[in-house]
This record gives sequence, structure tokens and C-alpha cells, in this order.
Amino acid sequence: MAEKYWFKTQGKGIVWYPVSFQGWLIILLYFAALVYSFIQIDSASHSVSDTLINFFPRFFILSALLTCITYLKGEQQKKKS
Repeated sequence: MAEKYWFKTQGKGIVWYPVSFQGWLIILLYFAALVYSFIQIDSASHSVSDTLINFFPRFFILSALLTCITYLKGEQQKKKS
């Protein structure tokens, strides 16, 4: 039985896009987590630079997690011989 991919690649495999319900749910959760993190940090910070400096690590971690999920649950790039 063939595995159903959550994400597929376009072109050379750099761009991933969701093709299933699970893929769209992951993208929605990613953006919701980013917005929630930004609002939470912004409410406790005193300046724009303070907000951005504290938001960047969360953005990096969430983006790395999204990249891992798309790689694990996405279509694998076929190598040409």
C-alpha cells in the first residue's frame, strides 16, 4: 500500500505545499503558534526590538519543526542516475 503524503515538492524540491488534510492542519497550527507566540511576547515586552529579539528563537524553532515534519511526511526527491 502506498503511503499518502502530507506535502509534495515543486520543482527541485525546495518548495513544499500541503496536499492532505493533515498537511493543511500542520500549516494552520504553525501559523497559529507563531501568532500566539508573538502576542504573548509583545504583551510582556517594552519595545519593538525587545519583542523581535525574543520572538526570533521561537520563530526559528517552530520553522525548524515545520521543516522536519515536511521532510518526514512529504514526498521524497527522486535522484536521477
